[in-house]
Amino acid sequence: MKLFTSIIIFLFAYIGQVYGQTDTTVYKNLKTKKFYSVQMRSETGAGKDIYEVNGKRVSKRTYKKYNSSWENMVNCCPCILKTYDEDDNLLREGVACTDCRVGWFKSYYKNGQIEMAGSYKENPTGDWNGIWSRGYCNVRHGEWMYFSEKGDTLYSEFWENGNFVKQVPEQAESEIWEVKIRFNGQEIDSLAIPIANVGSLSIEPQFKNSNTTSNLTITFEVGAIGYRRNKKDFTLESFKKIDVNAMLEEVGIPKDKEANFTLNIYNNGKAIERIGIKVKR
Repeated sequence: MKLFTSIIIFLFAYIGQVYGQTDTTVYKNLKTKKFYSVQMRSETGAGKDIYEVNGKRVSKRTYKKYNSSWENMVNCCPCILKTYDEDDNLLREGVACTDCRVGWFKSYYKNGQIEMAGSYKENPTGDWNGIWSRGYCNVRHGEWMYFSEKGDTLYSEFWENGNFVKQVPEQAESEIWEVKIRFNGQEIDSLAIPIANVGSLSIEPQFKNSNTTSNLTITFEVGAIGYRRNKKDFTLESFKKIDVNAMLEEVGIPKDKEANFTLNIYNNGKAIERIGIKVKR
């Protein structure tokens, strides 16, 4: 009997590890909320309301179905947030505080099989103010497991407080887990970059394995309240010659207007980094 009980306990522990949700969580009695990951647009013209979801014209009732789920996400802190696509297929679920992941997490294939399961760092303090700056937002921690569409285990990744440790087994495909962006040797988190020196930023990809091949491209955006955004694409080489002043002038943003600047980095067309930077004009 003792042996049988031990086996049962082991199996429950194993299942919790495989699917990224264990009974060691600091959260209790979390509510589950539904959110739709879709692109929405509405406009009124010539006395007629137009509603679109993922580029398709829909009725006002259908639009409201998707739009109302934003309130679920905004008021989730913390909750178990389940994210669906337009056709009500479950894409991902896990513990969240608005758009920050703060606990167990799973993503799914279209056929319902688990694609990936792991955990983000939990917030045991009960204080949800400023969790990004306090290091409790989207910080991977522990083992992350990856599965095939048939349910077979492919490989695991190990993380320590948001830092990648290793893959087991190491994958052949080149993967970048982080991009370090520096100016004069310093990471730019708290730096203000002179506008004439934006092209001097050092962009350094951090790879998950020994395959370090990459095809990095950059999209740089400028914007200000009341003005349309200006977005331009660059290679690493052409980015060195970027003229941010000219980009501001193209959309009429005056020098005394507060503007925002966003750097988007892609590898083979896949987004791997999006960061707002401070620019001194």
